Amino acid sequence: MMNKKYAICLLGLLISVCFAACDNEGDSLVKANGYIENTENGTSTAILKGYENPNIEFSVLKPSGFDSPFYINEKSFIGDSYSFIEASESRLDAMTTVPVNENWAETALVTLGNTYWVRYEKPDFYHYLKLRVAYIMGNEIGVEYLIIDTKSEGPNPNSNFRYQSKYPSAMNMETPALNESNQYVAYNVTFNNSQRVNFALEYVAEKKHSAWVAFSFDQWTSQDNVSRKNEWEQDDPNIDNSVEVTESMHKSDGYDKGHLVASEDRVYCRDANRQTFYYANISPQIGVFNQKYWAALEKQVQTWGRSTQQSVYDKVYVTKGGTINKLLTNFTGTLKANDQLYPTTDADGKTVRGLIVPAYYYMAILSEKNGVYKTIGFYVPHAETLPQKPTADDFLVYAVSIDKLEQETGIDFFCNLPNEIEKTVEATYSADDWAW
Repeated sequence: MMNKKYAICLLGLLISVCFAACDNEGDSLVKANGYIENTENGTSTAILKGYENPNIEFSVLKPSGFDSPFYINEKSFIGDSYSFIEASESRLDAMTTVPVNENWAETALVTLGNTYWVRYEKPDFYHYLKLRVAYIMGNEIGVEYLIIDTKSEGPNPNSNFRYQSKYPSAMNMETPALNESNQYVAYNVTFNNSQRVNFALEYVAEKKHSAWVAFSFDQWTSQDNVSRKNEWEQDDPNIDNSVEVTESMHKSDGYDKGHLVASEDRVYCRDANRQTFYYANISPQIGVFNQKYWAALEKQVQTWGRSTQQSVYDKVYVTKGGTINKLLTNFTGTLKANDQLYPTTDADGKTVRGLIVPAYYYMAILSEKNGVYKTIGFYVPHAETLPQKPTADDFLVYAVSIDKLEQETGIDFFCNLPNEIEKTVEATYSADDWAW
C-alpha cells in the first residue's frame, strides 16, 4: 500500500504538470475574457453584454481607430455605419479574402462559434475586421476579433470628410468640395435657441472675391420674418483686412453691389440678413442684370426654398457664385448704373477700382424629399441683354446639369452626397421636377 508521504508527493507532481501545461497554453488563452482561444496571431478579445436583456447589463465594442461602436440588439450584431457578412470558416486565420463586393447586411445574428466579416463605413473608405463568437454565457458573449489592414473606397470618396474636425459645416450637403488654397468661412447665427450655419463661402484672397457661397432652406431658414437691413460697411471678422474688400472699392464704378447670397435668401432673423452685407458676399454686377434677370431667378429659387414650409421639400440646398476663372474682359456697357456711370472692365476683367467682374453667374440647386434628390443648375452670362421680365422658359435657356456646371466652373458641387446618388442626380436634370 502506498504510504501517505509518497501519495502527497505524487499529487504535488501531478499538480505541477497541470500548471505547466496551462502555462504552455497561455499564448492561446485569454483568461480575463472567459478563456477565449486565439485563432490568429494578434487578435483581441472582448465581452459584449446585453445578449439576453440589455436592461440588466449592456456594453459595446469600439475597435481602435473606429469612430463608433457596434453592439448586440435582439441577439444580433448592429451598429451605426457597420455592416456584416457571416463567414463559413471556423477560425479567423482561415478568413483570407475580404468580400469587398458582396452584399453586406446591417445586422448579423449572433451564433455560437460563427465567424463574421465586419465593415465600418467612413465617407471616403471602408475599414474591415474579422470577428468570432467564442462563447455565449447568459447575458454576455465573448468575441475574438482582428482589425485588418485592408481598406476599400468608401461610398463618398470625394466628400469633405477629412475637413470635418476643423470645419464641421463642410459636411453640409450644400457645401462643395473645399479647395485648400482658399479660405473657408462659415457664418453662424443663433435662431430659435439654436446655433445654425447661416451660409458659408470660400474666399479667394488674391482675387478678393468668393469662389462660391452655399446655404440651405429648411423649415427654419425659409421663414420670412424680417425686412432687408442694408447694413453696409461692416468689418467682416472672418476676412483679414489686408485682403478684404471695402465700400470704397465699389464706389463710382458703374456696377451694382450684387449679393451672392441674396438679402432675401436670409430673412428668418436680423443677424442672418445682416451677414449677407459682408463684402465677401458681394460681387460687381451690371445693374440691369442684378435687378432684373438675376433677381427674378433668385426669386424663383426662393419660392422653391420656402415651399419647405408646406413640406413640398424637406430641404433645398443652394450653391451660387460668379466665375472667377472666367472674367468679363474689355467690356463697356450701354446702360448706366445707379451711380450714373457706365460699367467697364479692362483687359484683366477688372473694374476701375480693381475688382474682378465674373463673365458668368451660376446656381446649383439640390432638393431633398424623403431621401429622394433632384438637381438643376443655371449658368447665366453676365450681360445687359437678358430678358428683364423673364419667364420660366427664359430661365430654362440657361439651365444645365450639375455635371455641366462643374465642367464650366471647376467646382465639385454636392460632394457630400453618397457617390452613386451624386453620379445619378448630377448627370441630367428635368424641368418637370420643379414647380415654375
